Amino acid sequence: MEKPREQGRQAFDSLPVLRVVKAFAGLDQHGKPLTSESLRGRLWLGSFFFARCESICPALNNVQSALQQDFSDRLLFVSITTDPGNDTPEVMHEYADRFGAKDNVWWFVNMPNAEMLDLAGNGLGLISPASPEMHSTRFVLVDSAMQVRGYYDSADTADVSKLRGILAGIQ
Repeated sequence: MEKPREQGRQAFDSLPVLRVVKAFAGLDQHGKPLTSESLRGRLWLGSFFFARCESICPALNNVQSALQQDFSDRLLFVSITTDPGNDTPEVMHEYADRFGAKDNVWWFVNMPNAEMLDLAGNGLGLISPASPEMHSTRFVLVDSAMQVRGYYDSADTADVSKLRGILAGIQ
């Protein structure tokens, strides 16, 4: 009988490569640059948010916070604002603290609006938000070679459980 970790590793290895993430750059919650190149070689989970959101963003980030608690030894988190005009590094820093984001594990990133829209649509394969509120609730699992390996709806407990199973098998 296979151990759960082996099943999780096999589940990850069997995930299709859905697309390659194009290069991006932004500023994190500390005002420091974060680029796609700085994430290369690491597994990461991408998502979109905006700090003034009172509905889906807190729910999405609560799920992400729980994932960070359980998997920060093998997974990084990148949350990209859909409201770059308002979500300054200072605002994102307060927001990150609200969810217990660990430094060098979970980044909240601001980039120019045109670049964010391009990354959402063309880079990560999500629908580009027409306004901050219209962003996706899905997480994007990106492997160490900057390839999208899966989409998981943060509002769907079955999807989150599936993601947890995959992550549990990765070391």
